[in-house]
Amino acid sequence: MAEQAFLKGIQAYWDALDQPGEPPELGESKIDAFVDLLHVTSSAEHGFSLLDLLDSSYGGIAVGDDSRPWRLHWAIKVGEVEPFVAPGLEGLIFLADTIADPEGRHRVYTLKDGMRGDLEFADLAGALRWMTAQVRHTKGEHDDQELQAIQSEASALLDDEWEKGPTSALYIVEELLDTPLFEAWDAISRGQWPLVESDGSDPAVEREDGWQRRLSLWLTRRFLATRALELPDEIGVSDMDAVHRSLVDHLIDFEQAIHAGDMPKIIEDTAASEDPKLAAMARAWMERHDGWRTAASVPGPDEDDPYVDEPPPFQHTPFTRKLLSALSVSLDRMIEKGDLELDPDRKDALLIELVTAGSDARSVKHMLKKITSALVDSEHVEEIYPSDDKLQDWFKEDLGG
Repeated sequence: MAEQAFLKGIQAYWDALDQPGEPPELGESKIDAFVDLLHVTSSAEHGFSLLDLLDSSYGGIAVGDDSRPWRLHWAIKVGEVEPFVAPGLEGLIFLADTIADPEGRHRVYTLKDGMRGDLEFADLAGALRWMTAQVRHTKGEHDDQELQAIQSEASALLDDEWEKGPTSALYIVEELLDTPLFEAWDAISRGQWPLVESDGSDPAVEREDGWQRRLSLWLTRRFLATRALELPDEIGVSDMDAVHRSLVDHLIDFEQAIHAGDMPKIIEDTAASEDPKLAAMARAWMERHDGWRTAASVPGPDEDDPYVDEPPPFQHTPFTRKLLSALSVSLDRMIEKGDLELDPDRKDALLIELVTAGSDARSVKHMLKKITSALVDSEHVEEIYPSDDKLQDWFKEDLGG
């Protein structure tokens, strides 16, 4: 029954576009047949067409170019959906899931100006029925009321259990869009890092349909929380498809830039690219990166160094300055509320102690624990009354989340 509805949908869409004869032989699977249909009818008047994706998104993401949809196209690729658009429906992108749900249906979602749209379909047959009606409406063969009636019957509200986690393609795409990969690249060029909390979940290692996109989401989240790439022992990079291997390669490059201080290859390659805007942004990234590293460098001691027999003064980066400022506000609030007793003359020394403890943490959660432990154990503190958990909650709030 479902197969017949799908085949009838193909024929109806073909006829609505006034294509001659019968549809050509299409792909064997439903999703392949659907994509082939869009491809062969893309030049027809009023026809839907596959969205042309940017070749490689990582250069644009790394240098912070927001003039083109690098982040969106990256999420679409990693999310393993087929994007398509319709003439006259500006800002609306349809996403057909290449992976079937437990009932064997390929769900179709929409994004409207980057946000989840209201129009969704439980399967490709429903999408084709609406697409056919949309074509006929554009041609003047259906009025608004007829189109709306068909849309009400063909579309569906996708809010079942499948949609509530990483089984859903749209969930993957939306979560990837929410990750601060874009912001992390900008932050590391300034010696900073966005505060990202790890969700503590285990990686997806079962080789079920969709496992690669679920793993890629986990890897991205985990990397941004820990600044380290942690590929599960059960998974080899060679086990992954090209789009997911590219993500792993990108994160490896990023990790080396963070921990070894190397200039990232993606930045160097983009600086040498033929795209003048991206090349200029990459060179600006390199200047920012070199600037903060130079400012943060500490020369080795010599005979005339007044700090030969003691540690040199704390060398600030933009990140540690921001952290120090936030912690200063936190301490002032605790003192004012009577939760902390501290000699005012020792506040600066305490702040440096806390910043030093938190600046090399693996994640936000780890940083909060280290700062809290340093505060509780510090010799600069006379008395402190709140519990460790309460202190961590306060620090988390004051540090922005």
